[in-house]
Amino acid sequence: MILMENDYSALVCAASHKLIPFHTKKTVRNRAFAVAAALMLFFAISVQATVTTLSFQPNPVDLNDLDHHMAYTWQIDNISLGCQAITSATLSITNISNWDSNPNVLHLLDTAISPGAASFVDDPTGSVPMTDLTDDFISSRYHSDPNWLVKAGTSDTILADPSFAATGVNYTLTFTSSHALSTNVANGNDIAPGLDSDGHFFNDGVQFTMNFAPVPEMAALYPIIGLLAAVALTEVLRRRRSDQLAVLAVVERD
Repeated sequence: MILMENDYSALVCAASHKLIPFHTKKTVRNRAFAVAAALMLFFAISVQATVTTLSFQPNPVDLNDLDHHMAYTWQIDNISLGCQAITSATLSITNISNWDSNPNVLHLLDTAISPGAASFVDDPTGSVPMTDLTDDFISSRYHSDPNWLVKAGTSDTILADPSFAATGVNYTLTFTSSHALSTNVANGNDIAPGLDSDGHFFNDGVQFTMNFAPVPEMAALYPIIGLLAAVALTEVLRRRRSDQLAVLAVVERD
């Protein structure tokens, strides 16, 4: 019996309505492979999503209670991102209070001159209460002083300008993408919060916390992608073979 192309198509269509689905042990194995591949992909993504948390504190931990005659920087060094990305970060100050309610600006500097905690006397008069509330990270009046905390041209992002009362509170600043944290860390593996404390900020400790997550590497996913492709190809070939056998079965009966 000779089959023309139209006859073959008709037989395939008829077979799809007449025959019981063609299942073999190979089909079961293919489905098992598909499930295994999906599980491998799920676990690979889960591992990639693991978050690492790092916390830092200055020395002294309260930055000498942030005396209002001083400007301060706290350089945090050796932050290595590697194949990780910063997912979130916070700057927290425990039990902070102030003798007046004037706001003070928190800065995020790309870097500072001195590692760790450093200070600069920007009110040499020693006046109490403070009368000069100039933010000397913004003002350039001391930037040419050889003891100033930051080199000229250093990137400076203003984070917030909180104010506090005589009753202590726990303050937390959550960083956002606009705060350029990742950019600053990538440029030299360090950052430096800065504060010109024109109010005596009594506190029980300062802490900076960062959360990291691995950036997925395509090279690690290639074996899984290859396995999924192999399973898909095997399934296509199996279905084609099933259609061919179905046509032969119809021909033999006819």
